[in-house]
Amino acid sequence: MFRRGADRDGADPDRAFGYNQRVMAKVLLLLFGTLALGMMPSLAKGTCTEKDLQPGWLWNYDGTIGDKYRVRLTLTASQGEVSGVYFYATQMKDIRIAGRISDGHLALSEFDTSGGITARFEGEFPDHDPHGQFKGTLRCEVIVGSWQKEGAPEKLPFYLSQENGNSGTLDHRYAVAGARDDTLIHQNALRFWQAIVKGDKATVASLIDYPIKVQVAGTARSVRSRQELISQYDAIFSPAYRKAVADAIPRNMFARDQGIMLGSGEAWFDSNGRVIALNNY
Repeated sequence: MFRRGADRDGADPDRAFGYNQRVMAKVLLLLFGTLALGMMPSLAKGTCTEKDLQPGWLWNYDGTIGDKYRVRLTLTASQGEVSGVYFYATQMKDIRIAGRISDGHLALSEFDTSGGITARFEGEFPDHDPHGQFKGTLRCEVIVGSWQKEGAPEKLPFYLSQENGNSGTLDHRYAVAGARDDTLIHQNALRFWQAIVKGDKATVASLIDYPIKVQVAGTARSVRSRQELISQYDAIFSPAYRKAVADAIPRNMFARDQGIMLGSGEAWFDSNGRVIALNNY
């Protein structure tokens, strides 16, 4: 569907890649049926179990702790246990977590770099979404509960909703996209995101794989160089598009064989962390 070279200037393959994949993660969770080539595990109605978090898959949840600290949490299952990482959007630094799911109850311990427990998550998988983001009967799509720092009396509420899932491991989550170095992906995604937020046109242009197709005044155009992108920057990166990118989280992202997705598909990265699609429409 999305190829390099001359095909990228042909029948607009990256428009299909961009628009269709822009909503892929949300659709996957609402349908929770088949991902790409029919590999996505199906969900039945009822209570979430470790088996639903199929081994070999990573499940990304977005939400808040204390109703104000934005976080992204990734869970994976192995041998009857769940493990993962989470981070605060303001810090972009993974924190290791591990625990169990029992009768719809999720208990996770949070660890520091030396293996000491620093905090705990105690949560439930509700049958219905208290925030109304998901409709109908749920299984693993939402987690609600409390987070408590070890030794502290205060408990902070948390709410997490499942954003997407893909095959991979915590140490190599972007293998499905052909990436060998997750750190490189995160570094380039963060640089791109920061450059958009700061209006650093030169850095944005330096991180793009040319030629690349964009929308300018409702018309698809092919941009072939850094200089050309910079000259059309304000038309390509509208205020609304810049805000959509700024609202995305450039870490622990959804991935598939055709690339690595920022946000809801505002941009896609290749296996080296270079931008291969800008979905600015």
